[in-house]
Amino acid sequence: MSMKITQIKGKKLKAEYDGVTVISGKETKDSEYTGFSPGKLMVAGLGLCTGMHAVSYLTKHKIEYSDLELELTTEGAGNPARYAVFNMGISVKADLSEEHYKGLVEECHRCFVGNTMTHQPEIKINVKTD
Repeated sequence: MSMKITQIKGKKLKAEYDGVTVISGKETKDSEYTGFSPGKLMVAGLGLCTGMHAVSYLTKHKIEYSDLELELTTEGAGNPARYAVFNMGISVKADLSEEHYKGLVEECHRCFVGNTMTHQPEIKINVKTD
């Protein structure tokens, strides 16, 4: 995958991939964010990915459900600044057996974003100048 990130103005940036654009950041320290901050985008990515896995599990097992919601809270840490804990609550109106409850939790742990976060990826940075 290759995603392009470009500066719009100040700290406001846009990400482009496969015809879709996301704008994040803010022009100055005192201006409002446009969309989610990069950290909030990361939390949203985790929640969206986990939610997709929950839907896949419920659908695959033909479990009737409604009102699927995920609520994420975070706990921060410093030095370096980061999120140290992601607390995720999943609520769904469904009659889940103990087996399906465990299966749903296991499936949610298969989220690509979550797996990437829990298996510390290597981040390589190469700066090019003209």
